[in-house]
Amino acid sequence: MAEEPTKPTTKRRRRALSIPTRIFLAFALTLAAFASVSVVSVVQHDKTARNLRLLHDGYLPLAVRFNEARGHQTNLLQDLERIFEASAWVRSRFDASRQTRLGARRRFVHHFEKAERASRAAGDTATMERVRESYQAILEAYDETQAHYDRFFAALDAQDDATGREEHAALMDLEREILRHYREAYAQLVDRLDSIAAESASQERQASIVLGVLALVMLFVGLAATLWSQRILRPLPLLQERVAAVATGDLSSRKLSVRGDDELARLAENFEDMVEALAARDARLRDLRQMQAQIVAGLRAAVVVVDADGVVRTVNPAAHPVLGLKGSDVGAKLELRVELDLETALAAVRSTGDAVFLEAQVLGERRVDILATPFGRDEGEVLLVADDVTDALRTKDRLIHTERLAAIGRMAAHVTHEVRNPLSSIGLNVEMLEDELSDGDEEARALMRAIQREVDRLTGITEEYLRLARLPQPRLEADDLGELIRSVGAFVRREMEASKVELQIEVGELPSVAFDEAQLRQALLNLLRNAREAMGEGVVKLHAVRAEGGVEIRVSDRGPGIPEAERDRIFDLFFTTKERGTGLGLPLTHQIVEAHSGRIDCAENPEGGTVFTIWLPAAPPRRSADAAAE
Repeated sequence: MAEEPTKPTTKRRRRALSIPTRIFLAFALTLAAFASVSVVSVVQHDKTARNLRLLHDGYLPLAVRFNEARGHQTNLLQDLERIFEASAWVRSRFDASRQTRLGARRRFVHHFEKAERASRAAGDTATMERVRESYQAILEAYDETQAHYDRFFAALDAQDDATGREEHAALMDLEREILRHYREAYAQLVDRLDSIAAESASQERQASIVLGVLALVMLFVGLAATLWSQRILRPLPLLQERVAAVATGDLSSRKLSVRGDDELARLAENFEDMVEALAARDARLRDLRQMQAQIVAGLRAAVVVVDADGVVRTVNPAAHPVLGLKGSDVGAKLELRVELDLETALAAVRSTGDAVFLEAQVLGERRVDILATPFGRDEGEVLLVADDVTDALRTKDRLIHTERLAAIGRMAAHVTHEVRNPLSSIGLNVEMLEDELSDGDEEARALMRAIQREVDRLTGITEEYLRLARLPQPRLEADDLGELIRSVGAFVRREMEASKVELQIEVGELPSVAFDEAQLRQALLNLLRNAREAMGEGVVKLHAVRAEGGVEIRVSDRGPGIPEAERDRIFDLFFTTKERGTGLGLPLTHQIVEAHSGRIDCAENPEGGTVFTIWLPAAPPRRSADAAAE
């Protein structure tokens, strides 16, 4: 059903003339009108020119000659009438008139032939035919008068009055006939001159009218062609404005409406279809960009784009906590300090086009994995994706450490189980042997007591092994951690004082913390006793403050300290810096802290000695009774 209305539209479009054809026809009509005016003007000019040439080269000079000849003929008739009474001077003038007429006759022939050529060229032969008849009659009369003039002058010389008068009468008749022919020819030429002048004037008026009408028609056609062309091309400025708006990104719903079925209308329609497609694609691209921006902004990994000059082009929010780059660093030179020169990695990516992976790079106190890979269309652009793996590495280390503790704990439990019974038997036998000794054998009794002390010490070690291996899951309860810290401090203060060590306790305002009192007490006691044993005398500080959404507990001493090379191993089982240490206290403390979702670190004390720092997370806020009821 949708294709049926399309078919007549297609036929109508095929019948429509194209815009170039329409404009060509419009200007062709204008040129045709101009050509018609030019042709009519040329034809009229040619006709007028032929008439003027006919008048100037033919009829007018011939009429003048006929008029002159008529005047001479009139004078000759007057002299001929008075020739009997005239003197010799009159006769001589009469002879001169005859001779002048003979000379004029020769000139007359030239003008007559020229007039005939002009009349034939102008197509006006009828007039010259009539004039020729008169001219032929004049010539015949001229020839006839010759014999009469000879007889007349012979009679005058012979004084034959009768013959002279008879010849005189004949000559008068012939000369009058010649004069009549002159007058007729002249009258014919004058009439034709008048008619040609009137015809030329009429033709000029008609030509003026025709040319005026054609000029108006040409003006109308030119104006119509201009208006038609203007109407056809009117949508072009609108289309140009629309194209310029679209080029600047304006894909609004304001459509360009062009009526008609020509190329411009179809172009506008197709252009609007293209704009709609661009708008739809732009909307999809905006959605995609927004989605990509949200994805990149939500990434925990830092995303940085660096150009060929090492200038930062874009960063995501995670770049600040991971790499220390902020939005204000865009446009500045990238400067990162890692163990492997980042410039070398960037140069390798730009030269080879292959990705480079930098694993666990040291960046301040963090460990960062950095992936450098080619990016974008511009040559030399590199995409850096950096992921902070500090916590992951710590978690991995804790897992490894926990697995190691578990394995060693299982082994220690097995060894302890195998050792405890023999130790108990040895202790019992030593006591029985001591009872058998006489009262005076003090040396033997001293040896028995030494053996009993060692048995007790080994029994204590086995108890520590069992405690490490069988550490129960802590029972966490939110309580006041400050009260526990003060209680532990009060408990060990006497031991500290006995060893000439001063214990300083400082507890700030702490948030509520979920902890197992017995286990955490054991961990703090281990740290305080290690601090007391690490120094002969001095000050041990026990501080607790709010920090990083939890509580930070610091135990610091001013002893000899722990070398940096050994700090990473102090939480390993059986590693100790004491002469008679078991290497179980700090691993047990580490296990207790991790069981509380905390962390423990060892660092150098700026005042000398060592600082152990425990961080424990704050307990979530308790809900109100109404909220709990809901």
